[in-house]
This record gives sequence, structure tokens and C-alpha cells, in this order.
Amino acid sequence: MELVKRYIYAVTHKLPEAQRADIEKELHGLIEDMLEERVQDGEPTVKDVEEVLLELGHPRKLADQYRGYKQYLISPVLFPTYMSILKIVLFAIGIAMAAVFGIETFMDPANVLDHFVGNLVSFINACFQGFTWVTVVFGFIDYAGVRKEKLGIKEDAAWKPSELPPLPDSRTRISRADPIASIIFTILFTVLFTFSIGLLGVWRFPGGDSSIVVPFFNEEVFRTFLPFIWALVAGSVLLDCAKIIFGRWTTKLIAADIVIHLLHFVLALAMFSDTAIWNPGFLEQLAGSGLAPIGSEAYELASSIWNRATESLLSLIGVVVAVQVIASVVKGYKIKDVC
Repeated sequence: MELVKRYIYAVTHKLPEAQRADIEKELHGLIEDMLEERVQDGEPTVKDVEEVLLELGHPRKLADQYRGYKQYLISPVLFPTYMSILKIVLFAIGIAMAAVFGIETFMDPANVLDHFVGNLVSFINACFQGFTWVTVVFGFIDYAGVRKEKLGIKEDAAWKPSELPPLPDSRTRISRADPIASIIFTILFTVLFTFSIGLLGVWRFPGGDSSIVVPFFNEEVFRTFLPFIWALVAGSVLLDCAKIIFGRWTTKLIAADIVIHLLHFVLALAMFSDTAIWNPGFLEQLAGSGLAPIGSEAYELASSIWNRATESLLSLIGVVVAVQVIASVVKGYKIKDVC
């Protein structure tokens, strides 16, 4: 019966994935036994089902019993998702900092100890910031009341089985892998631009124990944009967390997705239209490194590409954002009948 499926889904969909199948099977059996005991050899009616579900109690409270806890800084409804996201964020930070350490060691092996100490301090600082931001994001979601009406069921004393949320339509369902991959990529991107902007450039290995990097960006100017990058990153992670929590597309989520994509382009436009953000001595440093001596074909090619760098990069970003926005709009039209 549809009402039974909706009740079981309401109980299990926020529980750890490893427990869901067993609990779902257990609840199916329990409800069937209770209905059989209530109607004997008769056919259960909707009223019988509602009375059995009321006897079992509010889905949130039943889910809490299966979890084995009730109170945390983050509400029990969101706590499993909060822990999953926190682990993902810390894992991504660890991978990113390990990659930065590996690159720095490869480029300058003589100072491996300095690189290790510096990256260890940066890793601890990044983990603290990651923990803080994830906690703030989930605290905001919790405070906004997502765990109540927006996530499914009112938690007042007048709860009725008829208030159970509908089962998610396959057209609106969000695969957890997509927002998780987005969070990991976002964290990797943020760590790279926060701690290693100087490594983005043209590398040369003339031999010996060191290498030469001709950076693309003026690091001092680039860092003035970091607060805006962090704010947009926080918004992106907040949206990805909402996708995981809701588990299905809604018109509001699609609208937020489009807004985030557009803000990415606006920030890129503001950053890369500022000519000061680029390394003013890039061509001279490139020539000085020996990779493209002045007057050579390599230098002329590098000069041609460098002079079109802003236009080409903004065009590429614009195309990517346009594709993402169009995909979101199409998705909105496809699910408008089921949202």
C-alpha cells in the first residue's frame, strides 16, 4: 500500500545507507503483522493502515530510535548527513594538501622539511576552517527549519499519516554522487587557489634540485579576490548540501543552481577583466627561463596566446556556464509537473 511505502521511506531515507535495507524489511514485516492482528482474516482498509502507523508513532521519532541518539549540535535528522559531508570535506582537504606538498617537494626537494611543516600548518588551519564552514552551513539549514515541513513531516502533536511526503519521482531524484563530487572538486579548487596560486604557471626543470615556475597570476592582486571566492565557495557547498539533504530537485533548488552558475561567471568576469591580476612580467620571465627566448617562434606563439588570455578564458568560462544554465533550465521544464 502506498501509505505504508511512504511511511517506511520517511523513516529510513535519512538513516545510514548500510542500515536502510534491513530496517525497511523489518518495518514491512512489523506493519504486516500489526495489520494482520488488527483485521484477522479481513482486508485492511486505509483507516486500519493509518491507525497502525499512528500506533508506531512519528517517523522522525522512530528513526531516532533506530539511530540510537536524540540530541546533537546538529539535529538528529541532519546529523548523519552532516557527518558524511564533514568527512568528505576533510578528506578532500587532505588530498589537496597532500598534492600541494607533493608538487612543492618535486619542484624543490632540497627543502622538503620546510614544505612538510608549512603544509602541516596549512592542513590544520584548512581542516579547522572546513569544520567551521560545514557546521555553520548545517546549522543554518537546521535553523531555517529544513528538518521540519521542508524535509517532510510536521513534528507537532497533530501529525497524521496523510501528511507523509510523497515518494520521490525518478525524474526529480538527485544522485548523491553528483553533489559529493562537486563538493570535493570545490574544496580542491579552493585549497589550490588559497595556498598554491604561485604554482599555477609554466614550469621548467633546468636540472639540479630545484625548478623554475613562471606564474600566470599576480599573486598580490589575486589574493584581493579571495574573500569573494570563499563566499561563492560557501554558497556552492551550501547548495550541494541542500541537494544531498533534499535528495530531489525542486524549482527552488534549480533556481539556486542557476544563480550560483551565473555568480561564477560574474566573479570570473570581474577577476579576469582586471588586467592587473595577470603577471605583468610573464613574457620576460618566460624568456629569461630559457623556455621561449625573445625572437624565437616559441616566444611569438607564447606572446600571441598571452595577449588573448583574458578573452579566451572568459569565453571558455562563458560557454561552460551557459551549458550549465541551459541544462538547469531544461531540467526545470522536465520536472515542473512533478515538483
